[in-house]
Amino acid sequence: MANHLRPLFIIANFGRVSIPKIMVDGGAAINLLPHRMLSKMGRTEKDLIPTCLIVTNFARGITKTHGILDVDVIVGSKELKIVFFVVDTTSTAYNALLGRDWIHQSLCVPSTLHQQLALWNEEGYMEIVEADPRPFLPFTMCFEARYYHDDLSPFTFLGVNQNGRPHGVTAQRLIEDGLASSLEDWNRPFVLNFQNFDV
Repeated sequence: MANHLRPLFIIANFGRVSIPKIMVDGGAAINLLPHRMLSKMGRTEKDLIPTCLIVTNFARGITKTHGILDVDVIVGSKELKIVFFVVDTTSTAYNALLGRDWIHQSLCVPSTLHQQLALWNEEGYMEIVEADPRPFLPFTMCFEARYYHDDLSPFTFLGVNQNGRPHGVTAQRLIEDGLASSLEDWNRPFVLNFQNFDV
């Protein structure tokens, strides 16, 4: 069970629309929705609440938001009205990103290790929601998709030197497929930048 590096993707209902490839990411502070998803949800720019907020990714790249969209999100049996920041991005493999804002509101404990979500419902009982085991088509060529290759395992040390210190690191299939170079193309906005406007 532990021999994988998979991110956590689920299928969720946004209003009455079932949306695959929803990434649950505790490293993201906010919820993000790519602009291309508006039309698939039957929404337009007119539905957006204007905002001057921008988001920055882990490399401090800046992405301007088109606006804020409120969406009724259903995961398992839990339904919540969630705020999404709509961004222009073509490099993401997800159709939406649920960050700590949703995780905390929904009383959710996500586990990338177990590929499950534990949710507490209104009656106080825990509900297990399974991750999508194959969120990508077999021919999809993107960074996250390759994490679902069965031979991809966690990073391990190659050995120890004469002083007993570990040296050399490999991730088997990750290195063999040259995925490390794909990190340069990975653009996942996830942190609010409050420096350019008054709060």
